[in-house]
Amino acid sequence: MSPLNVVYDTRDVFHGRNVFGTWKKEHFWWDRTTSNQDYEFPPLERSKYENQANIAALNSHIDFESSTICLGLTWSLDGTSLVAVFNDYGIRQYLLPEEPGTMLVPFKRFFRSQSIVESCVHPLYSMFGGNEGINVMLISSKELPIQLVSLSPQVSEHTPLFSYSVLNEENEKYETIFALSFYRESQFLAGASRNKVLAYDLNRKCPLWSSSISGGSRKDKGNNQFTHRSIVSCFDQNNGVQPFSVSYGATYRNDIFGVDTRIKHLLSLADKNTLGINNTSGIVQLISSVNQHFLYVVKRNSDTIDILDIRQGLSKINELKLPFRIGAQKFKASVDSTNGLLIGTADGRILKWSSDLIEFGGIAKENSPILEDCLKPNIDFQTEYLEYRINIVATNPWNPHIIASSYSPDKFDTDQEAKSGISVFSLQ
Repeated sequence: MSPLNVVYDTRDVFHGRNVFGTWKKEHFWWDRTTSNQDYEFPPLERSKYENQANIAALNSHIDFESSTICLGLTWSLDGTSLVAVFNDYGIRQYLLPEEPGTMLVPFKRFFRSQSIVESCVHPLYSMFGGNEGINVMLISSKELPIQLVSLSPQVSEHTPLFSYSVLNEENEKYETIFALSFYRESQFLAGASRNKVLAYDLNRKCPLWSSSISGGSRKDKGNNQFTHRSIVSCFDQNNGVQPFSVSYGATYRNDIFGVDTRIKHLLSLADKNTLGINNTSGIVQLISSVNQHFLYVVKRNSDTIDILDIRQGLSKINELKLPFRIGAQKFKASVDSTNGLLIGTADGRILKWSSDLIEFGGIAKENSPILEDCLKPNIDFQTEYLEYRINIVATNPWNPHIIASSYSPDKFDTDQEAKSGISVFSLQ
C-alpha cells in the first residue's frame, strides 16, 4: 500500500453523533480561523433548526443524533474551491487554504429547509472567475419544485433564484427528482420515477422535453421501450458540459438509456440481462472515459465496475475488480486523464486504475482482453481513516494530483465510532 498525505481536512468538526454539537464546533473553528485574517469572511448562516424550539414546529426530519455526512462533493472548474452537500441540509463552500496543513473551514455555509434528495453544481462554477449565470447549483427535494440557488461569494441571501415545475398533471402532485445533470451550459436533465426524464432550460419554468416510457421490450419488439418502470438513478458524468447530442442515464433496475432531445423517446440501450447484472444491484454512477469511448458503471451490492463500449452499442467488454463489495450505501468514483479511475473503499483506502487501462477500456492493443490481474487496481492508497468509508473521491480539475474525499462511518452501523469529514490529499 502507498500512504497518502493529507493536505487539508475538517479535523473533528463532523465527529460524533450530535448535529447541534457539530454546528457549535464549526462556529468555534470558523471564528478561530478567520479572526486573524485581513479578509472579512461572510458569516456562516445558521440553520433554522439550531433553535431547538423550532424543530417540532418546522417538522424537521433531521436525525439530530446521527453522523453529519457529506453526500456530495464538487470542485470548482479552476480547482480553488469545493462545494459540499451534507445530510444536515447544509451546503458548504470551502476555499483551499494557501498553507498546507491548514484546517478546512467553510468560506460560506447556508441551509435548506428540508432534506436534499439530489443536487448538481454547474460545471463551469468558479468563485473567482465565474459569473451569476454559472455560479449556481440545482437542488431537488420531496414535494418541492427543482430550485436554482446561487453560489456566488457576494450573495448573502439564498432564497431560490428560480424554480422549475415538476408537477405531474395527471395527479397534481410534485414528482420527486432523484437525478440531476447539466448537459448544456444553460440546460439540464432531471430524472424521476417510472423511467421519467425531463429536460429544462435554466430560464424557463416548464420542461422543454420529457419522456416516460413504460411499455414494450428492449429488443423483441424493436421499439426502444422498457419492460418495467423504475427510478432514474443517475446521468453520465462527462467531465463538464460537452456538445454531444446524446446523454446517458441509468435506473435502479439496471437499465441504461440514451437521452436525445431531438427525438420523442428515451433510447433503451442496455438492461440487467445484457449487462449480466442481478436485480439486487442498481446502478448508482455512470462515468464517461475522457476519450468518450467507454462508460464505467458503478453498482450497489457488487464487487465489480462494468466497462461498456459506447462504439459498440454499450456492449460489456470488461470489468474492473474491486477488492471489496459495495453495499447499499453509495460510493462515488472519479475519472481523469492523469490518474485514470479512483474510488474509495469501505476500509479507508483509495484504489487507482491507470489512465492507459481506463482509456483502452481494459482491452489490450492487439484487441484481446488484458489479463485478469491487470484489471485489479494498479495502486492501493492507504489513508488514516482505515476504520471508515471513503464515500466520495473527486479529482481537482486544475491539478489532478490533488483529490478531495468524504469519509464517514457506515450509516447503517450505529455502534461504530462516528468520525466523518472532508479530506484533501496529495498523490505526489
